[in-house]
Amino acid sequence: MDTGPWHLTWDQVSWDLACAAIGAAIGWILGAFLTKPLVSKMLRFRRSLRRRFCGIPPVPTPEAFVLGSHKTSFVIVDGDGQMVYTPDTLTCAVIEEEAKLPPEVIKLYNEIETTEEEKKAKGLQYRWNGPLYALDHPQVERTSPYENLVLTLWLRITDYYTFMATVLSLDKNLVDPPASLTLRDRYLAWHDPSKPIPFLANGLGVALVIMTKDGKLILSRRQETLSARPGELDVSVVEGVHPYHDRHTDHPGPDLYRTAIRGAMEELGVTLLQPDVTFLGFGVDMQYYQWNVIGMAEIAETAQQILERRTRGTAGKWEAHAFEPVDAVPRTAFEYLKNHKMWDTGKVAIYWALVKKCGKKRVEEAVRQVFG
Repeated sequence: MDTGPWHLTWDQVSWDLACAAIGAAIGWILGAFLTKPLVSKMLRFRRSLRRRFCGIPPVPTPEAFVLGSHKTSFVIVDGDGQMVYTPDTLTCAVIEEEAKLPPEVIKLYNEIETTEEEKKAKGLQYRWNGPLYALDHPQVERTSPYENLVLTLWLRITDYYTFMATVLSLDKNLVDPPASLTLRDRYLAWHDPSKPIPFLANGLGVALVIMTKDGKLILSRRQETLSARPGELDVSVVEGVHPYHDRHTDHPGPDLYRTAIRGAMEELGVTLLQPDVTFLGFGVDMQYYQWNVIGMAEIAETAQQILERRTRGTAGKWEAHAFEPVDAVPRTAFEYLKNHKMWDTGKVAIYWALVKKCGKKRVEEAVRQVFG
């Protein structure tokens, strides 16, 4: 019998049942005797009891990215906003075998597939299942003798329904209430975030900040109907790497520059060439377990020209309902971020883009002024 890392063993099952029993007992007490103000505190106490009785030692984790006093959920694996990748030093390789899914994810996948097929049959809006990449592991290196960035991403083929069953289901309760057990509890709570879990690391993407000729950052506002982060502020382009549209011309696997170019055209109607794109780093947003390569592009058009062109139609217009130009001035940009909800990947992308454009000293001073 295969007892690889993604297969349940009797010890794991017993352990999870014990943890679920602890959650159920305390959950019953919470529901029966406590008022709402006390429930939040007791839930935190319940999690600490589960950690103690499950006996799993916490894994030392890398420090998350911080902006002054504002701590984020983003863990940087490579890059600092000053050093850059080149097309020769940022590459991908594909492992032919798909990642094995644990039973609970297979169950979620089947439920999603059934639900979406029923919506389609009724003529309702549904989510179609397209191909994506999952991250197996990054290979971080440096050139010799200059120590420039080198990154190879080892990928596996996956699809959007697997993305929905994992990334979009991280906090879905997998057991009957009042017990509580989620994918996040089971697989991420004790895991070193710098090391991907292949069956969870679905939807590898590119996050791109576009700066215009008239000194603006182009930020987007996500549609309220989207499954992930509805209505939130985002960077110019967030695009999943596509196994077919983004195929490299010289070797198997995707070309991340093609992903960035495609995303800019589909979402903004902006034409980029490979030299326009500068990739600055790579990491994971642990709140969403989303792995992204982060970059920027400077274009010879004004923000108004981009907004006007978009009114004439773009292929990906359904993802963002509006774009909001903001001055590419560190303090102004950070004040805007502070007053609008944005996922932490976007904050890191904007920070790095400003560091590259304005210099780290000026950006760090703005961080101190705005975030303390």
